[in-house]
Amino acid sequence: MKLMLKIPPVAQGIIAIFLIWLFARYVPIYNIKFKFQNIAGWIFIITGVLIAFSGVLAFIKSKTTVDPRSPDKASKLVIVGIYRYSRNPMYLGIMFVLTGVALLSAALSAMFVIPLFAAFINRYQIMPEELALEEKFGEAYIHYLKNVRKWL
Repeated sequence: MKLMLKIPPVAQGIIAIFLIWLFARYVPIYNIKFKFQNIAGWIFIITGVLIAFSGVLAFIKSKTTVDPRSPDKASKLVIVGIYRYSRNPMYLGIMFVLTGVALLSAALSAMFVIPLFAAFINRYQIMPEELALEEKFGEAYIHYLKNVRKWL
């Protein structure tokens, strides 16, 4: 419980990239090699950065806090732009970046970090955020939860 909303998601992503590197370097279960692998990796990374930044931009345009560690400081419920398709585009963007980095590492074991990251961020970031936002925005947020997927 102490970890809830404490570690910034960007820091969690950097830690996950480090874990991908560790897995690829020291526990390379199976090397993945396919044509255009590096291109695919970079496409995932660039797409992830674009998705995450579009989420940040929507918050800036709405003039509300971008800091996900303080959902209680949100002044508006952001449901425009990319938030019409994903409730968590910033985290989704990080997941895309991690997938790209794992592809570039060429180690199957590196892919194991991605579901670990998803489970961690869901438990210690998304769940507490959703509770705080529901408390703050009530029925409007509950309606949003019912109509927009968590990830994609």
